[in-house]
Amino acid sequence: MNPETVLDAWSELATPSDVWHFEASETSTDSQIWYACDQSGDYHLLVLVPDGAELPAHTTKGLAVSVRRHRIPGWGDGDCIDLSCNEDTTLNVFATVVCEVIKQLGGAPLKDRSAIVAEILERWRWFWGVESAGLSDREALGLFGELWFLDQWVGVTRESVLAWGGDDQTRHDFQWPEHSVEVKTTARRGDGAIVHTVQHLDQLATPETGILYLFSLRVVRDRLATNTLALLASRCSDQLQHTVEVRDVFLRKLSRRGYSPADTALRTTAYRIVDEELYEVSGEFPRLEMGSFVGGLPNGVTEVSYKIDLSVCEPWRRGRESLTWLDRSTDPAS
Repeated sequence: MNPETVLDAWSELATPSDVWHFEASETSTDSQIWYACDQSGDYHLLVLVPDGAELPAHTTKGLAVSVRRHRIPGWGDGDCIDLSCNEDTTLNVFATVVCEVIKQLGGAPLKDRSAIVAEILERWRWFWGVESAGLSDREALGLFGELWFLDQWVGVTRESVLAWGGDDQTRHDFQWPEHSVEVKTTARRGDGAIVHTVQHLDQLATPETGILYLFSLRVVRDRLATNTLALLASRCSDQLQHTVEVRDVFLRKLSRRGYSPADTALRTTAYRIVDEELYEVSGEFPRLEMGSFVGGLPNGVTEVSYKIDLSVCEPWRRGRESLTWLDRSTDPAS
C-alpha cells in the first residue's frame, strides 16, 4: 500500500446526496477501517474503536480529527475515529498519514487503536504545513548526507540529535563543545577526484572551541540501491521512539529544513554509497576563511564560495576511530 493507492480508493467513492450520509468502503476484509467520502467531497478515514473511546479533538490546516458514532452499511453502529481532509493542498500529506495509520493498525487490538492513532498524529504534527515537494535535489542530497553521518557514524542519540544544527543557523552541521563536523555530499559520477563546493567562508572556519572535521560523502543515484532520504529519516526517527522529547526535536528540525514524508521523490530516489571519509580540518588543510583576505573581503564582494579537491587532502584523512568523543553505543533513551 502507498499514498497513490489510497487516493485511488477514495476517487472510486461516489459523493453522497445526503449531508448525513457517507459513502464508504472497507480498506481490507474485516479490517474495520473504512475509506469514506462526505457530501462536500471531503475524504475521511473511519477507524472502528471500542464504544466510549476518546481521542483529543484536533483541527489543523487540512486535517480534522474526532471520535463519532457512525452507522456503517453492512456493519452497524459503532464509535469511530474520524480523520478527514478538508484542504486540497494537504491531500498528499493526508493520504500518506492514512497509509501509515492503516499499516500500523494491522493486527492491533481494538482497544489499542486510539493510542496508536494519537502517536502517529503527534509525530506528523510538524509536517502539515510543509510543502510535499519543498526540497530541491541539492537540498535533499545535503540532508541525506547529514542524516547518513548521524545514523552511520555517530549514532542517533540524544547528544547527537541536539548537536545537529538541522534547522538552526549554526556555523557547522554538527557542534559539540570539543568537536564540530561539516558535512559535504556530492552525487557526481566518475572515478576522478572528489570535489566539494564550500558555499561560504564560515563553513570550514575554525570553530570557537575544539577541532573541526569535514565529513565527505559521495553517492550515485541507483534504482537498485536501498538508501533513500525517506527511509533514512524514518530509521533515525524509529531509533528515538522511546525518547519522545528528543524525537520531537528531530522531527521539528526535519520539517524546518523543508522535509516532508509525503514527498514522493524522497521515497523513490535511491542512492548507492560510493565513498565516505572523515578529514581533520587543521594546519595547512586547503580552505579559505575570512582571515585569508588581508583587510577583509574587497569592497563590493559580499560572499565567497570555492571548491576543494580532496585528492590533496590525504594527510588529513581520519578514520572512525577519530570519533572517540562520542560513545556510539550510548542508549538513545539516555
